[in-house]
Amino acid sequence: MTTGPTREVLLRMGSALLAGGTPVPDVERQVTVLGRSLGAPGARAAATPTGLFVGLSASDGIGFEPVSGTLRFEQVTRVQDVYERLMRGATTVPVAIGELDAIEAMPSSRPAWASDLAMVAIGTGICAILQPTWRDLVTAAASSLLVAALVVLSRRITVIRTLLPLLASFAVAVLVLLVAQHWPLEGTLRTMIASFAVLLPGSMIVTGMSEIASGAAVAGSSRLVSGVMQLVLFAVGLFAAVSVTGEHLSALTNVRAQDLGPLAPYIGVAVIGCGIVVNVAASRAAIPWIFVVLALTFATQSIVQAAAGLILGALAGAAVAGFAANLVPRFSGRPLRLVVFLPAFWLLVPGSLGLLSTAELATGQAGFDAATLAIGSVVAVAAGTLIGSSAGRALDRLLDPAQRRVAELGDVADVERL
Repeated sequence: MTTGPTREVLLRMGSALLAGGTPVPDVERQVTVLGRSLGAPGARAAATPTGLFVGLSASDGIGFEPVSGTLRFEQVTRVQDVYERLMRGATTVPVAIGELDAIEAMPSSRPAWASDLAMVAIGTGICAILQPTWRDLVTAAASSLLVAALVVLSRRITVIRTLLPLLASFAVAVLVLLVAQHWPLEGTLRTMIASFAVLLPGSMIVTGMSEIASGAAVAGSSRLVSGVMQLVLFAVGLFAAVSVTGEHLSALTNVRAQDLGPLAPYIGVAVIGCGIVVNVAASRAAIPWIFVVLALTFATQSIVQAAAGLILGALAGAAVAGFAANLVPRFSGRPLRLVVFLPAFWLLVPGSLGLLSTAELATGQAGFDAATLAIGSVVAVAAGTLIGSSAGRALDRLLDPAQRRVAELGDVADVERL
């Protein structure tokens, strides 16, 4: 084993996994197991959301690799493919490093304007779930287009990028409140949230909760603090919009209307799926599996929520998403677990994370019940994700002895890290 290239490939692989949205405990486990597979039994890793430390033994020097930007889904799929081939010994370390360089530099298979316009589909689809009326759908589409324009500007102007949550919530709230003055909307708050839900830090907060539960307290706490600060910026934008338009906080109404029939939410899920596939540039191999996991997640969440309440619906939906995503690689023959899980995870955010309750709490319209609902929903999705993923991995180990051996390596690595 050559120490330099081995450490480099572990650092590059871990950084790519973090850039693709993999939680910190999973990155540490995968990097450590890969190091053992490459002939470094003392390999150890410590990750944060912004970088990765790797050492090959207790006496070896520690290397650090920062996370630069994020990866599109088509890139994440290829990174996972390189990881799997390294684990099987089907490729060499120098070749893998070259492939990771090529993955980082690869251009998007979709034009940038298409990815940005996909936000309109996502916002409209979410509105079809939260507030399925023609008026709200049209307003949400126009508001989502405004959000997409701000996202484009944020890539070029630093101030807009820093204040994007505040500016997006302010612009959307002003537009929705002005429309409501001339074209009555049933629930303005629902339409607003649907329009900028693509920017809300719900997944960041839930990932932070999951990381804390998995023992990665530093990484989880940093995500939680960042997510809460973003929510504060969204709330400030709402307050400012109410003041500018001359309205009162009572104008932010949370009333659900249903004018489009019972199939509207399911059509909304399909529209959300199409928007996500384009927005994150998912590979063709992943697209059908993304829709399968989305459908299973939403159906489970809807059924359980109707029977047992929002929190249990969130728990069940997250558990099914985690379980199904862990079984997809076995049926597809491709390492698509993370790629098919994240869209389903994002779908849970507007439907169950208590975003409406959080917004009402921030605007002073709700009290203890709303706070309990919001916190309970976050905890439920985090717990469901852990339960489903653990069950899926356990079943995969029973079906494949090779996976059982990898799991044993990971368990030993986790014990040594702790």
